[in-house]
Parts: sequence; C-alpha cells; structure tokens
Amino acid sequence: MVSPIRMEEPGERAPVRRYLPWDSEGQLFWTAVSPQVPPTQIGNIKSKYDEEKSLREASDQQIKTLSHELQQERAEKENLKTELLQRPGVEDVDVLKKELVQVQTLMDKMTREREEESERLKNELQNELSKGPKEIALYTKQLNKLQTSLNDLEHEKQSALEKLAKKEQQYKDLEERLNEELASKKSLQSIIHQNELNIRQLEAQLASAEASTQRLQSELSEKGEVKQRLKGELSEVELKYQQLKAEFKQLQQQKEERELQSLQQQSEINQLHAKLLETERQLGEVQGRLKEQRQLSGEKLKDKEQLVADLQLKLSRTEEQLKENTVNSSELQHQLDKARQQHQELQTLQQTTTSKLREAQNDLEQVLRQIGDKDQKIQNLEALLQKSKDNITQLEAERDDLCLKIQAGEGETAVLNQLQEKNHTLQEQVTQLTDKLKNQSESHKQAQENLHEQVQEQKALLRTSQDRCLTLESSISELNGQLTEYKEKVTQLDSQLKAKTELLLSSEASKAAQRADLQNHLETAQHALQDKQQELVKTKTQLDEISARLQDKLEYISQLEVSLKDHKEKLLNSEQRTEQLEGKIKKFEADAQKTRTNLEQCQLDLSKQKQLCLESEKQVKELGKFLEEEKIMLTNAKSDHQKASVNLIEAKQKLACLEEEKQSLEKEKDNLKKVHEDLENQCRTLTESLGKAQERNVLLSKELATMNENLTNTTQVLAESKSQLEKERQLGKAALKEKEKSHEQFAKDLQKKAEATATEVIELKTLLERNAEMEKELKSQIAGITAELSKTQDQLKAKEEEEQQLYAKLKESQESAVQEKKKLETQLSVMQSNMSEKTAIENKLNSQLLTAAENLKAEKEKSSEIERHFKSVKESLTKLQSDLYGKESELSATRQDLKALKEQELKKEIGKVLELTELKSRLEKDFSKISEELRKNKEHSEKELNDLTNAKQLLIDQKLEIQGQVDNLKSTLEQEKKIRQAAEEAFVKKENDMKKDLAIKENKLSTELKAKEEQKKHHEEAEVKLNMQIAALNENIAVLKKDWQSSQRRVGELEKQTDELRGEIAVLEATVQNNQDERRVLLERCLKSEGEIEKLQNKNAEMRRKLDDTTAAMQELGRENQTLQHHCRHCGNIFCAECSARNALIPSSKKPVRVCNTCFEELRG
Repeated sequence: MVSPIRMEEPGERAPVRRYLPWDSEGQLFWTAVSPQVPPTQIGNIKSKYDEEKSLREASDQQIKTLSHELQQERAEKENLKTELLQRPGVEDVDVLKKELVQVQTLMDKMTREREEESERLKNELQNELSKGPKEIALYTKQLNKLQTSLNDLEHEKQSALEKLAKKEQQYKDLEERLNEELASKKSLQSIIHQNELNIRQLEAQLASAEASTQRLQSELSEKGEVKQRLKGELSEVELKYQQLKAEFKQLQQQKEERELQSLQQQSEINQLHAKLLETERQLGEVQGRLKEQRQLSGEKLKDKEQLVADLQLKLSRTEEQLKENTVNSSELQHQLDKARQQHQELQTLQQTTTSKLREAQNDLEQVLRQIGDKDQKIQNLEALLQKSKDNITQLEAERDDLCLKIQAGEGETAVLNQLQEKNHTLQEQVTQLTDKLKNQSESHKQAQENLHEQVQEQKALLRTSQDRCLTLESSISELNGQLTEYKEKVTQLDSQLKAKTELLLSSEASKAAQRADLQNHLETAQHALQDKQQELVKTKTQLDEISARLQDKLEYISQLEVSLKDHKEKLLNSEQRTEQLEGKIKKFEADAQKTRTNLEQCQLDLSKQKQLCLESEKQVKELGKFLEEEKIMLTNAKSDHQKASVNLIEAKQKLACLEEEKQSLEKEKDNLKKVHEDLENQCRTLTESLGKAQERNVLLSKELATMNENLTNTTQVLAESKSQLEKERQLGKAALKEKEKSHEQFAKDLQKKAEATATEVIELKTLLERNAEMEKELKSQIAGITAELSKTQDQLKAKEEEEQQLYAKLKESQESAVQEKKKLETQLSVMQSNMSEKTAIENKLNSQLLTAAENLKAEKEKSSEIERHFKSVKESLTKLQSDLYGKESELSATRQDLKALKEQELKKEIGKVLELTELKSRLEKDFSKISEELRKNKEHSEKELNDLTNAKQLLIDQKLEIQGQVDNLKSTLEQEKKIRQAAEEAFVKKENDMKKDLAIKENKLSTELKAKEEQKKHHEEAEVKLNMQIAALNENIAVLKKDWQSSQRRVGELEKQTDELRGEIAVLEATVQNNQDERRVLLERCLKSEGEIEKLQNKNAEMRRKLDDTTAAMQELGRENQTLQHHCRHCGNIFCAECSARNALIPSSKKPVRVCNTCFEELRG
C-alpha cells in the first residue's frame, strides 16, 4: 500500500506531498527530520494533520466499500461451494458418461431405423398420390355403371314390391273370403235343411220323386249361376222370383177352378208319397256323409290355421330377435363411446405428465447453464487474481527501488511523478479490462441463451413428434380393435340373416303351398257349384213345366206358404232328424248292398221298361195336348195379372227379404262346394230310385229326353272348358319357359358382373405395383434431398419454410385422398348394396319359381280333376242304369292314373328344382371365390398391421428402457444432492468455528493494542517535552499500523481463499470439460433428432394414409353386408326402417342423409 503524507523539509518554504513507502516490517522511514522543531512548523504540521485526517476518513470509506464487496464475493463463493458440492464426483461422471454413450448409441440406431422407415413411407406416399387421379377416373366410371345398375335394380325392386303388395292383398281377400265362407256354412246348412223340407213336401205333392230331385238340382244350379254372374244375374233371378210370385198369386185365384182336378190326382200323390219316404231316407244318408265331410274339412282348416299360427309365432320370434340384436348393438356402441372417453382422458393424463417431465428437464438445463455461467465467472476471477498478483509483485519491486532511492535522498519528485503516472495507467487499464470483461460476458451470455433456446425448441419439436407418434399408435391399436369387433359383428349378423332368410323362405313356401291348396279347393268347389248350378237350372226348367201341371193343386201350394212361415221351427226338427239319420246311415249302407243285388234285377226289368217307354211316348203326346190347353189357361191368367199388380208391392217387400237370403247364400258358396260330392252320391242313389220309379211312371221318357239334351250341353261345356284348360296349360308352360329364360339371363349377367369385378381386382393389383415402383423412385429422390440438406445447414430456415409449405400441400393432398377414399367407400357400399339386392332378387326368383311350380301343380290337379269329372259324368250318364260296379272300378283306375300323373309331374318339377339348385350352387361358388379373394386381401392387410404393431411394441419397449435409465439417473442425482447438503452443512459448521476463532483473536489483538496504547500514553507522559511533530507522527504510525495489520489479515485470508478457490477451480474445470463434452453430444443429438423428426412426421403421414385405406376397405366390406337393411350414414350401424327414418346433415355430405335416432339427436345437439 502507498499512502500520501504531507511533509515540510528544512530548506523549503512550501510543504510538499510525498508518498512514503512501507517496508516489509511495516515501519515508516522518516527523512529530513530535524531534532529541533520550531512553532511555525508545528502549525504547519497541525494543518497537515487535519488534511491527513480527512484523507484518512476518505480511505476509511473506501475500505468499508471494499469490505462490503469482499463480503458479497464471499457469499458468492459460498454459493459456488454449495453448488460444487452438489455436483457429482469423477467416478459418477464416468458412469454417467458410459450410460450416456449407451443411450446415444441406442438413440442413433433408433434414428437410423426411423429415417429409413420415413424415407420408405415417403416414397410410398408419393406413389400413392400419383396413382390417385387414375384411380379416381376408374372409380368414377365404375360409379356411373353402378348407378345405372342401381336404377334398374330399384325399378325391379319396386315392381316386385308392387307384386308382393298385390299378392298380399289377394291373400287377405282370400282369408276374408274364407272367413265369410266359414260363416256362410252355418247359414247354408240351415237353408239346406229348409230346402230339404220344402223338397220333401213338394215331392209328396208332385207326381214322382224324379221331378222333386230335378227341381232341387235346378234350384241349386240356378243359385250357382246367380253366384257366378254376380249382382247382374241376381237381378235376373229376382225378376224370375217376382214372375213366379205373380204366377203363384194367379194360381191362388185359380184354386177353386182346379179343385176337381186335384181330387183326381190325390191318388197319384199318395203313390208319390211312398217314393218321397224312400228319398228322405236316402237324403238322411247323404246328410250323414255331409256331416262327416264337414268334420274332415273343419279338421283340415284347423290344421292349416295352426300352421299359420306357428308361422306367425316364428315371425314374431324373429322380429324379437332382431330387436334384441339392435339393443345389443346400441349397448356395444355406448360401451365403445365410454372406452373412447376413457382413452381420451388417459391421453390427456399422458400429455400432462409429459409436460411436467419437460418442465423438470428444462429446470435441470437451466441449472446446468447457471453452473456454466458461474464457472466462467470463477475463471474471470482467477484471471483477475493472477493479474493482481503480478501487479503486487511489480509494486513490491518498485517499492524496494523507491525505498533505496529515498534512503539515498535522490529523485523523490521523479519517483512520485512516476508513481502517479503508473497509478493513472493502471486505473485506465483496469477500467478497460472491466469493460471488456463485461462486454465479453454479456456477449457470451447472449450466445449461450440463444443456443439454449434453440436446443429447447428442437427438444420441444422432438417431444411433440413423439407424442404424435404415441397418439397415432394408440389410435391405430384402437382402430384395429374396433375393426376386429366390427368383423365379428358382421359375421354374426350374416349368420343371423342367413338363418332368418331361410326361415322366411320356408315360411313363404309353406304359405304359398297353403294358398295353392286353398285355391285348388276353391276352384274345385266352384267347378262343382257350376255343375250343380247347371243341374239346378235344368231342375228349374222341369219345375216350370211341373208348375204348369200343378195349377190344379193350389190347396197344397197354400199349405207350402204356411210351412215357409213355420220354417224355423222345422229347421230345429230337421237338425234332430239329421242326428237320427246319422244312426240310420249305417243301416242304409247294409241296404246299399241289397240294392246292388236288386240292380241286377233292375237291368232285366229295363228291357221290359223300354217297351213301356213306347207306350209312354203315346201318353206324352196326350200330355202335349194337355199342355196346349194349359197354355190357353195361362193367357187367361195374364188378364188376371193386371189385377195382381196391386199385390206387387207386397212382393217387393218379400223380395228384400229374399235379397238378404241371397247374401246368405253367397256366403254359403263354400259349403255348397263340399255338398257337391254328397249330391253326386245322392244322384247315384236317386238313379237307383229312378230305375224303380220308371216302372211306375210313364213321364220318365220325357225326362230322359231332357237329360240327353242336358248331356249334350254339358259335353259341349266340358269340351270348351277342356280347350280353355289346354290353352291355360300352354300359357303357363310358356310363362314358365320365359321365367326360366329370364333366370338364365340373370345368372349370365351375374357371372359377367363377377368377371368384371375380378378384372377390376387385377387392375387394382397392377396399380398397387405401379405405386410401389413410384415409391422406390421417390425414396431415391428423398435420399438426394437429405444429402443436400446436410451440406446446406446455413439455408435451414428457408428450407424449413419450404417444408412447412410442403406439409400444407401434403395435408391438402391427404384431405383430397380422404375425400377420394370416402367416395370409394360410397361406391363400394353401392356395390355391396347391388350384390345384396341381387341375392335378394335371386331369393325372390327362387320363391317365384316355387310358387310357379306350385301353381303348375294346382293347374295340373285342376285339369286332372276336370278330366275325371268329365269322364265320371259321361260314364254316369251313359251307364246310370247298367254299370254301377263298373263306375267304381273306373273311379279307382282313374285315381291310380291321377296318382301316376301327379308322380310324373312331381318328378319333372323336382328335376327343374334340382337344376335351379345347381345354378344357385354355381352362383354361390362364384360368390365364395370372390369372398375368399377378399379374405386373402384382408389377411394381407392384417399381416401388415401386425408387423406395424410389432415395430410399435419394440419402440415402446425401447422407450420404457430409456425411461428406466432416466429414473435411475434421477435417483442417483437425488442421492448426490443429499450428500452435497450434508457436506454444505459441515462446511457451514467449519465456517462458524473459524469465525468464532477470528473473533477471539480480534479480541486478543484489541486487548493487546489497548495495552500498547496505555504504554504509549505513559511514554508520552514521560516524554511530554518532545515535539508535537513526534507525537503527531507517532499517532500516524499507530493508525497506519492498525491499517497495516488489518490489511495483512485480509491478505492472509485472501491467500487462503485463493488456495481454496484454486482447488475448486480445478474441480470446476473438470466439470466444465465434462459439461462441454455433454453439450457437444447433446448438440449432435439435437441435429440427429431434427432429421428423425422429419422422418417420423413423414412416416406418421404414411401410416395415417394406410390406416385410412384399411379402415375404408373394412367399412366397404361391412357396408356390402349392410345394404339389405337400412344403415346409419353417420355411425354405420344397421337399423330398421322406423329407427333410421330421419335425415340430417353430415360433414361428409352436402345434402341431408339417412341417420339413426341417436345420431340425429347428437347432430342436432
């Protein structure tokens, strides 16, 4: 240290300020001090003392500021020590270095693999993008074709639906008719009983039993004709009834005139009464047979109703199963939504944890950066210390030189000037150096901060890309799971649909068979009714002839009118009689055998009766004359008809009642069909009775003539019906041939479409190969681009902007590709709908073929029945009187022939069905081949997905290993932190002990100084006489000694601190080198990670495209199976027509689309 002191020399007037150096022992060399000091000098000394005091105070202030700065530096040193203690040791650093090297190697391998994969995926992407427009053009053509085919199929579907609706209406009408006919049965039975009673009474009144039977047949035929001719013919019948009533009234007027004639014919009536009893007996037998047939028909109807009920139950069960399936599908959708929500929550948790980890890593990096800053500060301080030491050595050398010069007394002023100049130069150098240090430190800090920010940005980009990769992998896994679930659901639904379609087809076939049977029964009944109606017409004509004869029998007719009023009571009696007659039927069966023996006798009698016929012809001529007389009577009756016009009003009222009866008769049509067979049996029994009656009645010859005329008419009618049946057969065969041709054409069309689909698959494969070649070319281009990127690091920013633009273009292309995929998905769904519609059409055609076959069977049965009826009628008309046994044998033969014909026709139809089944099997084989190809494609895609999932699992495993290593490092860091905290605590304790020692030593020194001061006081008291200059100098010496002692203490402490700092600096230098190496490694990793990020982004884009392709393919396959039913265009699930009847807007479509109720509510909300 150098302190300025003002001193006055003896040879000079003015005082001179000098710098007095200290020697190594701390003593001041006093120069030019005289032993005798005058008072003037004392005053000067006092003034100098005051000046020195002020200077001392200034120096004290400087010392305080310096001490404050030293305390701050000590605090900084302590902080640095604590930080250094927290840092790891050399061995830990070596271990960490090894682990970091291993991690780096792993990361390098990972980055290389990712770069290769990213390049490969980029090439594939570009190839696929280049193929996109070609595929779009192909798919647009396919769409147009499919739309045209869709329109055609929709037209066919509409026509088929209309036919089905018509058939359903026909079925409903038939059911209603059946119900009406069943209801009419009972009413017909009651009416039949009434008619039978009327017939019995009329037969008692008439001349013969044949007339009564013919009248019944004529009435039945008239009723049948009325039923066929509908309301127009009913009006004609009503007019006839009115005419009959008018004639009836005329006959009542002529009662009195004909009483005499009635007396003459009472004897004949008594004879006919016996015949009526026999006919009643036969009618009882017929009624018993009718009841048996009714019971059988009722049982058959019950069986059919049970079958219908069973089918309805099956349908209801299938509908319930469908509802349960829809409920299960909705539940599965809810579960999927919940799983998606949980997955999103887990992703948010992962993102939060990753963000926390990043924050912790950033904090660690900031701490490392602060340590580096402090290392630089320490280095700067070391440099300053070295410079200060050099300066101190120079100052000490100069001080020695000055002391020598001062002792010699030469050049004091020059030395002082030199010292002043050196101080100025040193101060300027210090200021310059401090400025340079500040500037350098600021620039260094800025550079470090910029580098740190760049590293953090790159790390953030890396982490975001990793997060994206993880999210994409998780989404891929989810989509794979959903795909598998949807596949399982689709297979289940396919199996259920097949089973249900088979059940529906079987039920429809059974229904069609039942309908055909019912139609056959109805047609046979109608034919029988027509025959009966014809017979009734004949009987009515005969009744008209008999009514002309019965004008004389008005009394009996009045009794018949009374009996009509009491008809209800007689119906009850007739029902009781029918029950009695059922018991008598068995007796009559025994009598029938007897009658057969009698028939043989009758045949012998017939030859005799032929002779009698000749006589009867003469009587017929006489009766003709009698008829002419009756015609004259009818002309007289017409005059009386004018009088009876008043009574027509009453007749109209009765006609209204008759109209109600007609309606009931229309309902009883079906019962009459069943009665037809019974009536035929009755006719046979009546023919036997006719054989007996011909012996007694001469009128049989006239009736035989009429029967011959009727036979000719019926033969003509039958011939016409036969020709019509043959025409209908030919038409049916032509229709069948046309249907078979249409089916064959449809099968050929299906084969052509299958071939077209196969060609399309081949074209798609070629396109995929072209895409692979394009991908290879793009890979080579990307390799060249990466080489150029490595050379052009200065142009990174511009290239990053270009890459962003490319990413935007890629996104646009991805969006366009997604739109194209959606279009393709819609096309595939349309194709699937077409396939499903075609399968439905095939099923419909099969059902139509079955119905046509059944219709053919029915028509053949009708024709066979008509032929049988025709033969039986011919044989019965020709051989009524001779061959009953022959009839039975012929009937059995015809039945056997019919059975043979039926069996032949069945064999032919079975052959046709087998041919159709073979065609169906061929189509199914073609369909199975196509499905197998689709399955192979699916398996290939699934293999690729499995490979990707395996690679993903490897990456996840490597990531988990790295995370485990990071966790181990964190645990070691925490242990080291604990060790450092313990060392810091020990260091703090040592510092406190040192401070206490220093305080004790300072107290000792203060006590010693006090003792010395007291000694000095005693010395001053002893040497009071000494000069004031000596006392002032002594005081100056004491002050300077104190300063010197404090400075020496400070120097010692600083030396200790410097030694400690040197050791710490050595440790810090080692750490700094390690940190620098780590920084270099991290920078290299950052550069590599940037390349990896780009590759991963490209890879992610390609993976997304592949995912979209696979999902599109799976959705298209699912939609192919879903086209039969209504499916939601938002969620893709299958629903019934009611549950998906709403329309809503979807982002993928401009117009509102068909959507389920849940999706409709979601889109509305």
